[in-house]
Amino acid sequence: MYNHLLYFTYWIINALVVYIFSLIVPGDVVLGNWRFGALEAAVYAGFWVTFFVWLLWDFAISKKVNFDTGIVTLGYFWAANIFAIWIVARFSQYAGLGIRSYLWAFVIGFVAYAAQRLAWRFIVDKRVARK
Repeated sequence: MYNHLLYFTYWIINALVVYIFSLIVPGDVVLGNWRFGALEAAVYAGFWVTFFVWLLWDFAISKKVNFDTGIVTLGYFWAANIFAIWIVARFSQYAGLGIRSYLWAFVIGFVAYAAQRLAWRFIVDKRVARK
């Protein structure tokens, strides 16, 4: 059950991170298009970013990537977030997220990763501690 809660939490976190960045730097991170408003685009973009991060996570698990060290976890999930944000921004007509440069994917990806790790600690680590 915690997987569903974690996925939903990541979705909300990614949507909030993208939305906050669009408010802070509206010229570089743009939400919305002819079809979606900013808030709706944040929800769609957050979903697709979460979907791609989760897809890459499942791929890493199937390849038996060892996430025991913090640097491996940081590197892999930061790269997964960068890739996911960049892919979603490339298809802005469907998700409503646009970024001016791939460098914004690095920044947004790191902030999203940090927020996701906090969610992981609250959801997964507390569940493990209860057992």
